[in-house]
Amino acid sequence: MKNILVLVLLIAFSFNAIGKDKYPVLSEVKDLADINKIELNSSFSKSIDKSLEKYNSDNDLSSLSLNNKISDKSSSAPKKFNFSIMPYAWFAAIGGTVGQFDGQTYGFNKGFTFEGLHMYAAFVGKIKYERMSFVFDISYVNYKNFGAVSNNPNLPDEISANTTAKQAVYDLFIAYLFPSKSKKTMVDIYGGGRLWNLDLEATVMRPDGSVNSAPGYSNSWLDPVIGVNAEYVLDSKGKWGAWTKGDIGGFGVNSQMTWQLNAGFAYMLSENFPLTLGFKYLGVNYYKNDLNWTVNEYGPTLGIGYRY
Repeated sequence: MKNILVLVLLIAFSFNAIGKDKYPVLSEVKDLADINKIELNSSFSKSIDKSLEKYNSDNDLSSLSLNNKISDKSSSAPKKFNFSIMPYAWFAAIGGTVGQFDGQTYGFNKGFTFEGLHMYAAFVGKIKYERMSFVFDISYVNYKNFGAVSNNPNLPDEISANTTAKQAVYDLFIAYLFPSKSKKTMVDIYGGGRLWNLDLEATVMRPDGSVNSAPGYSNSWLDPVIGVNAEYVLDSKGKWGAWTKGDIGGFGVNSQMTWQLNAGFAYMLSENFPLTLGFKYLGVNYYKNDLNWTVNEYGPTLGIGYRY
């Protein structure tokens, strides 16, 4: 019996001596930070690695990780719906032909000045869903008491008209965004109507000093318009942008012709607030029912807006 017990103890001692190098040396672990110092037997490490691979392939954590990647990708996708609105100032000079007053048409050329500018308001905006957009640009201006001179060369003396003009212009368009591989250039074509509302009053002054109050004119009309708008991203961070825009309309439906050119630069003050500096040129040739409004308005624009 004693021989058997001694034999068992010898065998146990032998296994312990053989396997002591295959286990962590716990005596080296003085605190939690030293756990990383533990070295595992290569076969023991391989068995753990295989077990971990099997566990990872069989559980649902990998699919959750994939879903997170898909979610991150979709969150960075472009929005289907967005909108923007921007009030702006248009420092416009205006010139052309106005009338008829007292049977005459009158020419004028008025640079931008706050003197006589009774009121001005303008704003532009866009409501977009996928590739379709509704675009609007609305302006109202009230020019008080600007002088105009008769265009009739057969009159022996100069006749002038002190004119007041109240003009509201409503650009209302539907736009389509062309598909493009470029992420820095976007091109829309648009079509719709330019609605004009105009009130004219004048006081005609003759060389002999007599003054006649001419009858006022008030009229509204709608011109069909087609055009192209292009927007550009100028830097990698998307802070700077630019745009160019041009359209033509009228086609004799009401105005003989109307046209617009618009271009400028934008700087993103933040993700949602752009600051813009541009130049706008708007013209119209309307001569109908004794009302003449053939004018060009042009000048720099300055705006700050919000986009979502």
